[in-house]
Amino acid sequence: MRKDEETEAAVDGDSVDEMVGEWRSEWPELDVSSTEVIARLVRTARLLEELFVTQLRRADGGPLANLGDFDVLHALRRSGPPYALTPGQLRRALIVSSAGLTGRLNRLEREGWIERGPSPDDGRSTLVRLTEEGRARLVGVMEQHFVLERKALSVLDPEERAAVKNGLRKLLMSLEGEAR
Repeated sequence: MRKDEETEAAVDGDSVDEMVGEWRSEWPELDVSSTEVIARLVRTARLLEELFVTQLRRADGGPLANLGDFDVLHALRRSGPPYALTPGQLRRALIVSSAGLTGRLNRLEREGWIERGPSPDDGRSTLVRLTEEGRARLVGVMEQHFVLERKALSVLDPEERAAVKNGLRKLLMSLEGEAR
């Protein structure tokens, strides 16, 4: 890329274009092509998380402390009736430590979103269940969340969304396979 093309890309591009341009200027022989994808994934994830957290704190039906709490409620709601999972099932679904999950469950229970009790199938196991009130409060929160997701993705046409979805699925499957 010519120097004038790099400058034009930085002006018309995003923050990653600027960073890559700086690397090319500072260390031209360094291959930073992978960061053009990885840095965009990380930055996009962070910005989406900020957007989602802002919305969750303003949500109808009661604000949520953070995206981690929302993830717990999301997992319980999509599990279907009776909207209950064991802590082990939640840890696997959320990729969270025992201590991290315990903090979330304590907060959500105090706020009336969930209740914990013995499993009817295994007396040694605990079930985490959405309360009736929590499930009712979650309806509006979930609807608002999915509206926000669709709005965030509205800059992509259907073909671009499909390409992003398929590429990220392939990457995620590879990373999840390595994590096992």
